[in-house]
Amino acid sequence: MKTSTAAPSQHARPLLGLRRRPGRLALAVFRLPLVLYRRGWGRLLGHTFMLLVHAGRKTGQPHLMTAMVMRYDPTTREVVILSGWGPDSDWVRNLRARPALRVEIGRESYPPQHRFLTEDESVAVASDFLRRHPYRGLLACRILGWPNLRAEAALRDFVRTHPFVALRPVDAA
Repeated sequence: MKTSTAAPSQHARPLLGLRRRPGRLALAVFRLPLVLYRRGWGRLLGHTFMLLVHAGRKTGQPHLMTAMVMRYDPTTREVVILSGWGPDSDWVRNLRARPALRVEIGRESYPPQHRFLTEDESVAVASDFLRRHPYRGLLACRILGWPNLRAEAALRDFVRTHPFVALRPVDAA
């Protein structure tokens, strides 16, 4: 019986391993909403996921990403999302440099204005989300390696390192 002593490739991704970098299966699952939006089926996701088109900070080229919606206000059409991988995510860095280009959620599409939420606003949004969707919150924490966010101290530590962004139509006051 012959065994290989070769070191595993640095570029090989684990199947799930999401702690710092998503694995292959996780990437496939996380990309599913983007596939649906690209095929014109984003409306099937309702107000659970949204598509954000943002401009690259260096090239200005449009980039697409999807995110789970933390809060949606049907009156103002404001959507709140968070950066699951922290403040160094490309889309967060791009929004800090340039305005967002377009939001698609449900059957709506609009050019947005965006703002980064304060710590207190972020804690309020996250607390409300965890109250309304306890299993979704627990699943996200387990898969992404986040701490249990039920305690306010843990939640505050989390929102300090994971930016929350609100997007609403430009024409909304």
